[in-house]
Amino acid sequence: MAKHIFPPLESLLGGETLEIEYKQDLDRKNKIGPMDAGALANTLMALGNAHGGTLLLGVDDKGNVKGLNSQRAQSLSQLQKDIARQFAATPELAAQSYETAQGKVWAFWVAPALQNPYQLADGALRIRRWQDKRQEPENVPLLIHEIPAWQAERGTHYDFSSSQIPDLTWENHERWLNPLALDRFETRLKTGRVNNSVLQNLSSHEARFESLGLIVSAKGAKVATNAALILFGRNEILRERLPGHDAQFQKFDANGALPLNLFLGKPGFEQRCLLLLAERLDELFRGNVARRELMDGLFRVDVPDYGDDALREATMNAFIHREYTAGESVVMQLHPQRFTISNPGGFFRDVTPENLLFHEPCPRNRCLAQACADLGLVEKSGRGVDRIFWDQIRFFRPLPSYSDSTLETVRLVLEGGETSLDAVRWMFRHFDGVRDLAIRLVHGALLHRLFFDGAVSRSELLRSLPGLNADIGRRAITEMINAGLITRIGHGRGQRL
Repeated sequence: MAKHIFPPLESLLGGETLEIEYKQDLDRKNKIGPMDAGALANTLMALGNAHGGTLLLGVDDKGNVKGLNSQRAQSLSQLQKDIARQFAATPELAAQSYETAQGKVWAFWVAPALQNPYQLADGALRIRRWQDKRQEPENVPLLIHEIPAWQAERGTHYDFSSSQIPDLTWENHERWLNPLALDRFETRLKTGRVNNSVLQNLSSHEARFESLGLIVSAKGAKVATNAALILFGRNEILRERLPGHDAQFQKFDANGALPLNLFLGKPGFEQRCLLLLAERLDELFRGNVARRELMDGLFRVDVPDYGDDALREATMNAFIHREYTAGESVVMQLHPQRFTISNPGGFFRDVTPENLLFHEPCPRNRCLAQACADLGLVEKSGRGVDRIFWDQIRFFRPLPSYSDSTLETVRLVLEGGETSLDAVRWMFRHFDGVRDLAIRLVHGALLHRLFFDGAVSRSELLRSLPGLNADIGRRAITEMINAGLITRIGHGRGQRL
């Protein structure tokens, strides 16, 4: 058993937290006999799957010491052994007895789970979390599809897309590989629409799939990964093996009518594999997004209601970063003035709506993300979110919003519709020669804010982009002042730009 230094009892009686839980020594059924080892193990499992912590037995929910049940016959060491036997794999446990005027209190400490969550031998899997509605910690089920995110928080990356499918080998690839997807792959290679030039120099699809990480060697055979199935799988195999790979596309009219309501695998949206799905989505957007043309001298500028790059990156990101073990679909809704897309699985690791624009690439499904970049389906740098923001900025529409996202779902809203053609013309002229997307993004966002809100303070302008580094923002402001794009108004603290 583990060694652990227990603090004085008084320091543990300040109220329940994620690391401290109280249990009065009463069984769950008749509230007379002592708690059994299974119930105590269930609590310790939840504590361990959160941050580890201490269970006090003989203390009520309010922190009042009640002492052990008079019918308890086990010794502390025996109860500790009985608790350990309840686990599928024994965690680090420690125990100590406290003597008080009200009777004994037994404390059990469990170390935090790291690589895999603790689970009881009967299959129970729970975690301790804060519940917003009740404003107190509670032990709740830890769902199977939450485990990859749980592992990621602890620095253990579980990549579902790289998991092998042993019975789907390259030798029998006709069984699971969609021939139409393979044909499209060949077309992309011939027309140079891939980002990884190595693929064009390889002589066989087997070598290309291996280079993409879509097939791997295992026990003398080359077997498919989940990423291979997601990108190239036949409909029937995808439906059987990856039912979570699902989507719905809806188009709404201005009056609320629903002329398009397509379900993946059904008429109008037949092909499930991502390579073909990406092409079909491009067709749907081009056929249903209104566009206008802006003449700028000899140049013709296309001004769609939603930027092509924004729509492509937003939809592909939803499939690349979704949680494939969850049963929900990726849902796309196209309105005359708004496009929304949601995917199951919250933001990955420490990514938030406030920092995602400047956070380094952090894909939930790394193998799938890299393959999509190599195939030219997404921005090759992995910074597709930059493209989404830039399309909104350059067409003078509100910035993308992720504010409706939850712990279980990422939801993106893009405001669309008509825009100021004069503003778009000015933006096109100014940034046409600026190749660095990072510069365009920051400078464009600052100008975008001034166009929308008029004169603002320097501190307000620095908040134009979520997560913008203040030093980078101040440098950009200075550069634009020196270029004559921004003018100072006033002096001192009241100065505005």
